[in-house]
Amino acid sequence: MSEHPLRRYGAVMGICVLAGMAAGAVAGVVSATSDEASLGGAAMATAVALAMAAALWACFRWWKGLDEAAQEAHKWAWWWGSTVGLCFAGVVLLTLLYGAGDLGEAPIKSILMLGTAIVTGCQMVGYGVAWAAWWLRRR
Repeated sequence: MSEHPLRRYGAVMGICVLAGMAAGAVAGVVSATSDEASLGGAAMATAVALAMAAALWACFRWWKGLDEAAQEAHKWAWWWGSTVGLCFAGVVLLTLLYGAGDLGEAPIKSILMLGTAIVTGCQMVGYGVAWAAWWLRRR
């Protein structure tokens, strides 16, 4: 990967996007051609696992290239931002499940998917806000 920080970050994001698109393509084909309990489900899980492995490999390479200040900013932002985001996610999910009528009666798979999306989204927003706050306080 390039030594220039923006190119290196772009390369990491590119690898992650390509890996995710490949896993999504496999998931789409499997969903369209087979049921979940078949061999297609195993192929989909394998594709997602390989995509995650490629993304983690790219992220490790990117992390090694960061200076100490950037690493500290990311660690601090992940700890505080994602923790606060997780608190918000819990409130949002419980409010939706117990205050939204029919959603509380939804199948467990739907509730798990909703919970995953809410937690991930809230943690990412919290991380982004905390990361920006860390850098703004030190500039």
